[in-house]
Amino acid sequence: MSTSTRRLFPVVMAIGIAATLVGCTAGDSEKVGARTSAIAVLDSKDLGDILVDGKGNVLYAFKPDNASTVSCTSGCATVWPPLPVADNASTAAGDGVDVTLLGKLPNPAGGPVVTYNGWPLYRYAADKAPGQHRGQDTFLNGGYWYVMKPDGKPLMP
Repeated sequence: MSTSTRRLFPVVMAIGIAATLVGCTAGDSEKVGARTSAIAVLDSKDLGDILVDGKGNVLYAFKPDNASTVSCTSGCATVWPPLPVADNASTAAGDGVDVTLLGKLPNPAGGPVVTYNGWPLYRYAADKAPGQHRGQDTFLNGGYWYVMKPDGKPLMP
């Protein structure tokens, strides 16, 4: 197990347990709404602290979104799936995640997408392992993709 994966594992487990406990304490009608998306901070050896989802997938911002819209849809969203959250759910935040920067935007494809500092968050299909960040500074689907940092700014060169 890599050092980054060892550091991320306790964070992912804590978020998963918290999300499970929330679901277990809610009534049946609330359980669907209690499902959360989770965001944590991963210390990447080459990029520093970056945001990941509850499974350790690196989270990206898409420059054309201009921190206000979900513009990666259809075929783009197949390669760059947005991080969804249920309409009435919250996003669980791990250590180092600024909860005041978490939000949601409507996805034209349906449902809301998690945002951080207003930027819709996406994963990259080519990242095959937790912490992998093959999409950093990549021009695909009409714009550049950048890893999201805990300070709410995409990691732009």
